[in-house]
Amino acid sequence: MHENIKIQGPAVAEEQLIDLYRSAPDQPSPWTIISDQVMGGVSSAELHQEQRDSSNCSCLVGRTRLDNNGGFVQMKLDIEPSELRADYKGLFIELYGSMHDYNLHVKTTQLNRPWQSFRCTLSVEPQWTRFIVPYEQLQAHRTDAELQPADIKSVAVIAIGQAFDVDVCVRRFGFYR
Repeated sequence: MHENIKIQGPAVAEEQLIDLYRSAPDQPSPWTIISDQVMGGVSSAELHQEQRDSSNCSCLVGRTRLDNNGGFVQMKLDIEPSELRADYKGLFIELYGSMHDYNLHVKTTQLNRPWQSFRCTLSVEPQWTRFIVPYEQLQAHRTDAELQPADIKSVAVIAIGQAFDVDVCVRRFGFYR
C-alpha cells in the first residue's frame, strides 16, 4: 500500500508488521458483530465488506443508543494462540471512518467477565490511519490483571458510551516486532 497514510503512535518499519487480517476483495470478513442487544440494549449495526478511499475493508455501520442501559456496538476478531509470538511488542490496526473516538479492546484468557478488557481510545477520521499500539498503552479496565500478551484471544473495535452514528472500517490488523 503506497498511498498516503497517517500514522499514530511510535515509528515501526513496514517489515516489522505481521498481518493477521488484511482485507481482500471477494473474501468473507472474519470480523463478527456484537451489540448491546445481548444485554437488553437497542443499539444496532451491520458489518459490510466495502471499498473506502480505494481500499477493501470491513465496515461496522449503525447507531449506538443509550436506551435500556445500552450504548455499544463492536466488530470483533478472534485470535488463535498459534498466531501470537513472544517477540511481538504490540499491535497495529488501520482504520477509516466518521470522525469519532472508538475503543480498541483486547481480551485475554485471564479475563472472565464480559466488561473486563485491556483498552485504549483511537481517534478515527475519514482518512486511513495506522494506529501503532504498544502493549503498555493498553489500560486494564475493571480488572486488576496485568496484560499477558501470550494470552490474547480477541481484539475489537468498539463504538461505546454515547449515542451516535457508527461508521468505522478496518483494512489491516496485526502485531509488530
